[in-house]
Amino acid sequence: MKTLKIFMILLISLGFSASAQDVYHVTRVNGTITNLGTGTNVIAGETLNPDDVLLFESLDSYAIAIGCKMGRFQIKIQDPAQANEHLTLTAMVKDAALPTKMRNLMLARFNPSEIQVSDLRQYFGNDKFSIIGDAVTIPLDQQKYSLSDDKFIVFYYRVDNNPVSKKIGHDEQSLILEKDKLVTSSAGSVQGNEISNLAVYEYQMSSRSSQEITRFTLVFVDKNELVSEFNTIIPILKRQKMANDDIKKYLIEYYYDFYGATDSKTIDTFADQIVKNY
Repeated sequence: MKTLKIFMILLISLGFSASAQDVYHVTRVNGTITNLGTGTNVIAGETLNPDDVLLFESLDSYAIAIGCKMGRFQIKIQDPAQANEHLTLTAMVKDAALPTKMRNLMLARFNPSEIQVSDLRQYFGNDKFSIIGDAVTIPLDQQKYSLSDDKFIVFYYRVDNNPVSKKIGHDEQSLILEKDKLVTSSAGSVQGNEISNLAVYEYQMSSRSSQEITRFTLVFVDKNELVSEFNTIIPILKRQKMANDDIKKYLIEYYYDFYGATDSKTIDTFADQIVKNY
């Protein structure tokens, strides 16, 4: 009988221990989300319990979080299948937290050792490509992309439904993508930090011929905000006794999961510096 009591106490204590560990560490918040239990807005750096009830400002509001087993989650009200005037924007964390499909970096165009880009379609992809900060320089393979006054790369997209065609500047064989030059045009300014349905063309002026390379959504990521986000994540990983190399790898994978592909050298150097300087 005494043995049975000890066994039951052990099971109960293990249950409490598992429950205590089943939490979500918030790393980023988009929009406004209120924890109805505390009456406060959810912020990066805090911890949410599975049974916490959240009120989302809109369907666009969401939080990014890391679970107790280092899985990555988006906490968000799911879009209803049909329009509903009485849609409730409240949910328990455990019901709103969806695990992120983690990207395998070998399949995500991550190649920091690449000296020159020989395939812009592979480099940009056809989903989401992001630039950390306000600019990125892309060295191109001259045999594949011979840049000159006659032959160059053009970005085509729309602003307020008006077509925009931008000749991309270059320094010898390197493309220079600059935020200020891309988000503003005679057709107006891009709203936010995202340009959707952007088409990339190789254009030859003498023959007036063009060839589409790829289409994707271009996103500009605020560098200071990303520094803050990574510094929120690092202590979570350090509590798991992760080595610095593993922390760096986790940060890069996290970035690809939530921001899309980016320039490999940039994210590799950026994550390396954040970890070393923490």
